[in-house]
Amino acid sequence: MMFSPAKAATKAGVSRKTIMNSVKSLDLPAHRNNQNYWMIRPTDLANWIRDREKRSPKAPGENNSGIPPLAPTPQHELVTLKAQLELSFVKQKLEASEHDNDKLKQEVFEIKAELKESRDQMTKVWREMTDKLVSLARPHKRRGPFVLAEDMRVDGYNDNITNLFIN
Repeated sequence: MMFSPAKAATKAGVSRKTIMNSVKSLDLPAHRNNQNYWMIRPTDLANWIRDREKRSPKAPGENNSGIPPLAPTPQHELVTLKAQLELSFVKQKLEASEHDNDKLKQEVFEIKAELKESRDQMTKVWREMTDKLVSLARPHKRRGPFVLAEDMRVDGYNDNITNLFIN
C-alpha cells in the first residue's frame, strides 16, 4: 500500500506542504505513478519520520502531541521507588557474583598450575624410565669371554640355576 502526500502528512502528523518540501529536497523518497501522482512507500515514510524526530529535539517533558505529561501520582512514585530498590538489590547480587567469579577464576588458575607441575613431574619420571629401559635393551660390548662365577653355576644334579640376579 502506497501513501499519497496527503495521507503521508496525516500519518506523520505534519502538513502536506512539509511532505512535498521533503520530497522536492529528496529527504523523503517518492515516485510518480501512471497517473502522475506522487506516491510514498510506508517504509520510506517511517524512516523519514524517525530521521526527522532525531534532527528536531523536543522540549523536555513534551510528548508527540505537544501536551506535557501528567504529574506522577503517589502510587507511581511508590512503584518507582520499589523498582529502584529492586535494582539496587540486583546490583549488589551482581557485585557479589562477580566477586565469587573472580575467586573461582583464581582457583582454576591455581589448579591449572598444579596440574602443569604434576604433568611435568610425570613426564620427567617417564623419560627417566624410558632412558633406563633403552639402556637395558642396548647390547653391551663384552670385553672378554663370559665366565660363570662359582655361585652362578648349575646346582648339582637338580639343574637349577641360582644367584643369577643379584640384588
